[in-house]
Parts: sequence; structure tokens; C-alpha cells
Amino acid sequence: MALAIVGGRLIDGTGRDPVAKGVVVIEDGSIAAAGPETRVSVPKGAEILDAAGRTVLPGFIDCHVHGTYRARDMRQHLLNSPTYNVLRSTQILAETLACGVTTARDMGGADAGFRVAIDEGLVAGPRLLISLVMLSQTGGHGDSWVPAGYRVPKRAWLPDPVADGTDEVRRKVRHLLMAGADFIKMCTTGGITSVTDSWDEPQFTVAEIAVAVEEAAAKGKRVAVHAEGLAGIKNALAARIYSLEHGWFLDEECVARMTQAGTWWVPTLALVPLSVERRRKDKAWGAQQLGQEDRKDEEIYRKMDGQKELWREAVRRGVRIAMGTDQSHRLLVGENLVELEFMVRFLGMSPMQAISAATARAAECIERPDLGTLEAGKRADVVVCDGDPLADIGVLNERARIHLVMKDGKAYRNVMK
Repeated sequence: MALAIVGGRLIDGTGRDPVAKGVVVIEDGSIAAAGPETRVSVPKGAEILDAAGRTVLPGFIDCHVHGTYRARDMRQHLLNSPTYNVLRSTQILAETLACGVTTARDMGGADAGFRVAIDEGLVAGPRLLISLVMLSQTGGHGDSWVPAGYRVPKRAWLPDPVADGTDEVRRKVRHLLMAGADFIKMCTTGGITSVTDSWDEPQFTVAEIAVAVEEAAAKGKRVAVHAEGLAGIKNALAARIYSLEHGWFLDEECVARMTQAGTWWVPTLALVPLSVERRRKDKAWGAQQLGQEDRKDEEIYRKMDGQKELWREAVRRGVRIAMGTDQSHRLLVGENLVELEFMVRFLGMSPMQAISAATARAAECIERPDLGTLEAGKRADVVVCDGDPLADIGVLNERARIHLVMKDGKAYRNVMK
């Protein structure tokens, strides 16, 4: 039976002006028609959902999540069994879907089993694209070595992410693709949560990164790169990576190169400010994390202010930007859409641009033309919210205002009746 969502303000994800009174017709998990009520007929006998006074949008796409669980406290992490961590992960996945994220690119943590379990409906969650691990050099951001002298696997179900030299990188990429990776994730700088490195130091050589790009391309796959500091960003761009994750300290040369090459940028802007805010309010939360994460967060946060004008210039010059949060067990679970507020504040985007970056543009980034907009033939991923996100983008991050979350025509959250 067909279903029609009627009467609401329709933002279709393309960036076109909203339709004051729109209709979305859904049949067999796909959108059969969408547009103004004057042009779209509701099929006879269709189930009707009345969205009058609300806004109808495409399901959102988060291009950078870590959807699986590990304890933040290192002692507790060592005591948890892998099965417990898997089961706790289902809560993270369900919360991600419930806030309106219907598709996500998992940047390390989920293996193929998570993707299939969601696809088969065994657990609730956004449809996943997976990288399995964050590929790392020895002592790099994805290396789980600790000063006690051994490696503590963050997620026991994953393969070893460490590789050094072009031959090892080539073999590791081939192994990950064999194990079902939809794309490859590499760390070309250190990171905030690392024990053995600094966020701004470069990791992997251009040749090592280029080998990963070459091997992924042979399978029709892409390489996404974690890079925070400038040297590692430049190495990644020189190797012609597909998407730059974080990339906070790029410079004008990087912007020019990304514009010319069509490199995607997933800036994950909310993570650091919200981490700093949480730590200032809750000292115990910060104390649980091994390493100097609090100091690194504060340092990056101070430096971000000096980058904002360049970020806005990147938007003006047409760098391809998709929404991503770096959501993990430690922060942003179920609050993914707060990232849109930061894209407006920090990047100077309009609310419509931010919404498009999380829908149509994000679908381009993950190369899923069947997603991202409310148009005939697309998958029926729909979010209905109370209020007007073009007037106040923050309404999307208020759970009480999210009245409907639908994926493939199935409602996972519905308080419209």
C-alpha cells in the first residue's frame, strides 16, 4: 500500500527553494513522487501522514562516524568481553538512526557483520559503509600500543591496522577489501586521542598513501584520510586521496588543490568544541581517557579560530563539503545533527547549504545516487521535524522535534499520529 506525507514544508535536499505545501508519495520503499500538492496526486487508498506545520526533509547522511562501542575508561575496556562491546554497539547504532541519520560512513570499528545485520533488519541503525579499521603506521594514530609495552585492541573483532612501507600497505589494503571494506581509511597525521603521537605530525609517506589509493581504485573503492595537521594534509592531497577528514589546518594551497582535484572535505567541526565544553564541566569525564587528550583538545580549539576565514573561503571557492561528525561512543551519539549548526557558524554556510551538505552532497560523497534527495526513484529515507530549520537550524538537534524517521519506507520513529 502506498503512503503519502502531506501538508508539510518540503525541503527536498537539492538546494532548491522549499515548497510550502508538499507531498511525498512512497511505494515499496522508494519515493514514487514528490513536489507541491498542486502537482502530486495522492494514490487512492494511500495511508496519509499529515505533516501540516512541520518540515519534511531527506534522511541525513553522516559521512564520518564510529558506530561501535568501547569503554572510555581503559581499565573497564580491558574487563569488557568483545560480545558485550558488540551488544552495546547496537544502542549507538539505534540512537544514530533515531536522530535522523539514515546512512553513515563508519570510519573504523564496524566490520561487515554490522552492515549486514542492519541491512537484514536484525538490529536498527543507519545503512553503513564500512572501512573496518583506521590504517596506521607503527606508532601512528590507529596503533593501539600503550606505554605498558603491548597493544590493546580497541575492538577485538577487527584485523590489525598497522602497516609500514609500500609493500605492507598494499597487502593490508588488499586484506581489508577482501574482508568487505567499502572504502579505505588511513591516518596521515596523529590525533587527539593518540598516546604516542601529536595531532600535527605527518604519518605515512606520499608513496605509502599513493599505494593505498592505487589498490583501492583497482577494486573501484576510495581512500578517506584522517589528517589534522598541515604536513599530513599535503601528503594526502599529493597522493590524490578521495576525502579529507577533519583537515582543520589546511592552507590556501590545499584549498586550491582540493578545488581543482574535486577532493571532498568532511570537516567534523562540532567534535573539538563540544569535547572541550564537556571536559570543562565534567573533570571525571576527561580523566577517564588515557593520554593527554584534554591538552590536545584545548590546543586545537584555540587554533581553530584562526582558521575560520580560510574555511569560509573554501566554501566560497567551491570545495566539495559533506557533513560528518566523528560521532563515537564518547561523544555526539544521537546528537549528530548539531554538526549542521557548526557548519553554519564556522563555515558561513546558509542553513540550506548545510542541509544539502548532509543530504544531496553527502550522497555524492559516498557515491550513492539513490539517496540524499526527496525525488522520484530515490530510496524513501525521510525525516519530519517540528519547526523551520531554514529559520533555526538548531531545531534539527532537538529530539522532541523529530516526529518521523523513515528508512527505505519503514518508520523507525513515528510520533506524528
